[in-house]
Amino acid sequence: MSSVSREFRFVHCADLHLDSPFEGIHAVEPAIATKLKEATFKAFDDVINLAIRNYADFLIIAGDVYDGADRSLRAQLRFRDALRHAVEQDIQCFVAHGNHDPLSGWEAELTMPEGVHRFSGEHVERIVVKRGAEELAHVYGISYPDRDVRDNIALKFRRETNTPFAIGVLHCNVGGDPSHDNYAPCMVEDLLRCRMDYWALGHIHTRKVLNKFNPCIVYPGNTQGRSVRELGERGCYLVRVGATGSITTEFIATDMVRWFSEEVNISDLNTIDDLLDALDKVCKDVRASAEGRASVLRLLLIGRGDLHAKLRHMDAERDLALPLREKETERTDFVWVESVQVATRPTIDIVQRRAVKDFIGDFLRSAESMRMQLNYGEVIRKLLSSRSEYRIIARQFDHLSDTDLLSILDQAETLGLDYLTEEE
Repeated sequence: MSSVSREFRFVHCADLHLDSPFEGIHAVEPAIATKLKEATFKAFDDVINLAIRNYADFLIIAGDVYDGADRSLRAQLRFRDALRHAVEQDIQCFVAHGNHDPLSGWEAELTMPEGVHRFSGEHVERIVVKRGAEELAHVYGISYPDRDVRDNIALKFRRETNTPFAIGVLHCNVGGDPSHDNYAPCMVEDLLRCRMDYWALGHIHTRKVLNKFNPCIVYPGNTQGRSVRELGERGCYLVRVGATGSITTEFIATDMVRWFSEEVNISDLNTIDDLLDALDKVCKDVRASAEGRASVLRLLLIGRGDLHAKLRHMDAERDLALPLREKETERTDFVWVESVQVATRPTIDIVQRRAVKDFIGDFLRSAESMRMQLNYGEVIRKLLSSRSEYRIIARQFDHLSDTDLLSILDQAETLGLDYLTEEE
């Protein structure tokens, strides 16, 4: 499809969300807080530095530079400074805006460095990338004029004739990924019809290669994880294009702070000391796997065992999370425990106990009956909304998914069983 005559390379990143806060992190130590606050900026600086180290010809940012339409002046200044560093090294920069940072959002009207092109929101633009007098590629892109772009704007892309190598830049939801809002929805087939060589996509925060060649369709994910929903390494792609148009993609991590979620099974633990040793070991393992980075860790206690009864009388935040954090405040490669969540169960065989014809059995069978309903979310909502206490939780209740409700049901069953069997 392409007629490339010279090799070139570019960096593809997306979803920087500059100046975005970390979710679930409260009242942290000042040194920890500073590192977390700087993480999104440092991650983008790393993107620029790797582009420079690898002699990239240009950089593509496929949407959501900022975290909100009313982006902070600090974020705008830091972004401009990073782009200036890139263009000073002869790296041309292309910026598309997405649903979090539409063109209609507030801006300080800062002058961007020459060599930075921001795509219009009115139509798909085509920009020619050259090295000297020779054309390397044509970059096609469009920005969101406003937040709510619900049309299939992929259909607006068309490769022009005599294009050496065509790149489409689009912030969109391909295939209706349910984990993200359905902005600019399209299908892989829509992208194929546009006859691009490479699609530089944004919006989905987990990296995905939807098609490996003819064309290569790539989500790089976000450059820095910001919550426990964004676990593992985050970064961007270095893309090498050969003289024949061959494409090689290499994912490179840029995250400054990495998120982890680990389970600790209490089944074989007999004492609180055993539990503390197990938690300490998990923290050490996470530090090793973070490869020198700082990390944020959520711990989930699971399993059945005698420790369950002891955990009932403990405050997980005060008694488990805080002591683990105290060891980390002086380290640059800290493992900050975001929370310790308890999902352990009593040693009772619930399946067997459920079969007993008594009040406890009735209670367990009622919970199981609700759990087995195909529309269990609707059943739980109807039950809770009929209670007089519902007005207290109504506002928070609207934000709970069916999965959240099922988790609450499991916790309620365990808590009820604890109380009902205490005398036994």
